[in-house]
Amino acid sequence: MQFDDSAKWLWESNMVLMLVGLVLIYLTFTIMEYTTKRRLMKQKISYKLDQAKKNLAKLEEELDNNENSVIAKRKHIVEFPIEDLLKKLQAGELNCIEVLKAYQAKALDVTKELNCVTEFIAEAEEWAKELDANAAATGKRKPLHGLPFSVKDNVSIVGYDCTAGISKFINQSAIEDAALVSAIRSLGAIPFCRTNVPQTLLSFGCSNPIWGSTKNPWCKDRTPGGSSGGEATLVAAGGSLLGIGSDIGGSIRIPAAFCGVFSIKPTSLRLSYKGFRKSAVGCIGIPSVPGILARDSKTVILLCKLLLDDGYIRRYFDPDLLPIPWNEQMFTVSSKLRIGYYEECDYFPCTPGVRRAIRIAKEKLEALGHELIPFLPPRVDYVISSVISMFYADQGRYVLEALSVDDIDPLLALQIKIALKLPHPVKQMIRPLLSLIAPRLAPCFMAAAGHQYRHSYQLWQGVLKQSEYKANFLSDWRNLNLDICIGPCFACPAPLAKDTGRLSPAFAYACLYNFLDFPAGIVPVTKETEQDQLMLLNGGYDFRDLVCKLVKKTTQGAIGLPIPVQVIGLPYQEEVVLRAMNILESAIQN
Repeated sequence: MQFDDSAKWLWESNMVLMLVGLVLIYLTFTIMEYTTKRRLMKQKISYKLDQAKKNLAKLEEELDNNENSVIAKRKHIVEFPIEDLLKKLQAGELNCIEVLKAYQAKALDVTKELNCVTEFIAEAEEWAKELDANAAATGKRKPLHGLPFSVKDNVSIVGYDCTAGISKFINQSAIEDAALVSAIRSLGAIPFCRTNVPQTLLSFGCSNPIWGSTKNPWCKDRTPGGSSGGEATLVAAGGSLLGIGSDIGGSIRIPAAFCGVFSIKPTSLRLSYKGFRKSAVGCIGIPSVPGILARDSKTVILLCKLLLDDGYIRRYFDPDLLPIPWNEQMFTVSSKLRIGYYEECDYFPCTPGVRRAIRIAKEKLEALGHELIPFLPPRVDYVISSVISMFYADQGRYVLEALSVDDIDPLLALQIKIALKLPHPVKQMIRPLLSLIAPRLAPCFMAAAGHQYRHSYQLWQGVLKQSEYKANFLSDWRNLNLDICIGPCFACPAPLAKDTGRLSPAFAYACLYNFLDFPAGIVPVTKETEQDQLMLLNGGYDFRDLVCKLVKKTTQGAIGLPIPVQVIGLPYQEEVVLRAMNILESAIQN
């Protein structure tokens, strides 16, 4: 009997040791696999950066020219407004190659200072020479003949990676151009460089572990916005006349706002998104759309007209687009506009400078005879919670898998390391505390944590409520007989880069129109003044909410930063939005 007990004990001990051994083997292999993947990730990034540096050095050598006449001519070229530059290219007074080299040289100077360009497109020179040769042989030139333009990192160009700041997507070169790039190239323009983005594209900062951090051209300590931050920086600093980006939650409008340039986010399926890498693959409810950035509204209008003329993109590049060609009558009609306006919403307060920008736009438009009517978007807290919940309706699985071996950018730490990775019971425990100290942040945090849509039925109900919200919003709009609406794009001027990851409630003003799928544009109106700062510090922005306190702190010292107005229209009425943008730009300039 004693022998049997000893044997049993020995057998059980061996089983325990075997199980412990298996667990240790599993853990060892798991750690080895992770370590190997991490090493390969770092090798991929290192190789990618080495290649980019070599290509940059090669381009710099090709552009190196100490002749004063060449330097002066290049400087002159990049100072031309788009209409003057195109006239000279059409007349043959300038050729494509010298215009390209002028913008390559300017973009090189800009990116050395602000780190906005990730890669220069090596084939651009060949394309420019082909255009020059064809013009010399035929005497014919296309509408955008020889115009250089830049594209965001997530826009496909044959032979180049769309990394979205994630190492997983290195060495996954595009096999065809994005439809929008093909369409613009077919009009005679030349894509010449690619620009930086935040990691995952789901941030209004602009940094990632591959390409580093992009700086705001107005103040290097501040963010240029995201996710089209590299584009906005390059355009604002004069390194590109025309930029192509994307927008799923303010991604083109927020950078335009922070960098002081013009942009438009169209209604979905008006311009092609085919060939863009998405930030939330499979996401329903919030459509990803392309967008346009420029230093004036005329450039944005010109490109929209050409691309939408007689259904140009749809006929030749993307048959999935809606058959809605450019409506010239809608754009040129001379009747006065009925314009809704709001200085802030009930969910998150705007700083004094942002509110003043709306008042300036209102007064300018009223002086021209347009009618301004108060209009307040309802339940914006519901909107931002729903938007973030739809981004992460998969409980963040897509993002977490994409970043499984990557370093997490500090700007994403709150949403990735805490909102997505913490166990659900822990997040539920955090919620009451967060609701107490930062009630405006709490719904964003729980939405990012996947709290709202944990099952497909809940997501379907969310989409149903979204359609009901949109119907009610349209009803309110039509009851006031509005043509357009103006309001803020962000709650403050460009924040300090280090604060960006903790200000998610402030982007509610932009994401509202992704949720509604309304077209929206950005028009720079004013700059932060000393008076704005005095009001900020002396009772003009006193709130107990932790995020509001951070907004107040990060806005201090923002004197001189651009502040825009967001111009919003009804779905598929981009022409009305562009008309209003042009009217407002002229009024501000005068």
